[in-house]
Amino acid sequence: MPEESPAQYVRELRLWIGGDSRVPEMFFEYAPWFTGVDRMRLLHAGPPSSPRPLFRRLPLFRTLPQSITSLTLDSAGVVTLVQVRDILAQLPNLDDLSLSGPLVAMDRRELPGIGAALRGRFGGKLLLHGEDVDDDISNMLLEIPSGLRFSEVRICCPHEHFFPAVRLAEACGESLVKLSYMDPSLGRSNSFPLSGWFRCVNHQR
Repeated sequence: MPEESPAQYVRELRLWIGGDSRVPEMFFEYAPWFTGVDRMRLLHAGPPSSPRPLFRRLPLFRTLPQSITSLTLDSAGVVTLVQVRDILAQLPNLDDLSLSGPLVAMDRRELPGIGAALRGRFGGKLLLHGEDVDDDISNMLLEIPSGLRFSEVRICCPHEHFFPAVRLAEACGESLVKLSYMDPSLGRSNSFPLSGWFRCVNHQR
């Protein structure tokens, strides 16, 4: 009986699966019972060379609790942008989004308009780390019909992906109050007053 299940008291779900771990298929049958969950982490556990069944079986994630407002996803180099979109599309109340790890390359002809199905609030924190910060992920987020209203944006990416990061920051408009940028090759981060950030961007252009 779902109304009697202790799942209703859970506030955070963390799935760390990798190596020889089996995907808990039965767990996903009961995922809608977690009606109070507001944070979810989908992460890879194990050496980089090990199989990642969690992400090979992404159709299992079609029953995620819609109460989730914060999602952390490590793409682990085996997830496509379309699969990321399919997860986000289930979460109409999503505020905080954290993406890390490289994405599987796709034919760019399949990508235009993929953000049109997203309905999250996107008004909390955005954290993008590594090779996720490129034109494809930026374009998907910029295509969200309701727009971006993140109040905090934290980006760690190589210098060549700097301008896609700028586009995301600019799209947040007046809702953005804190912005941090780190180039991993330099090993340091910078937090900018917004006026200083845009002066920096204009100078580099």
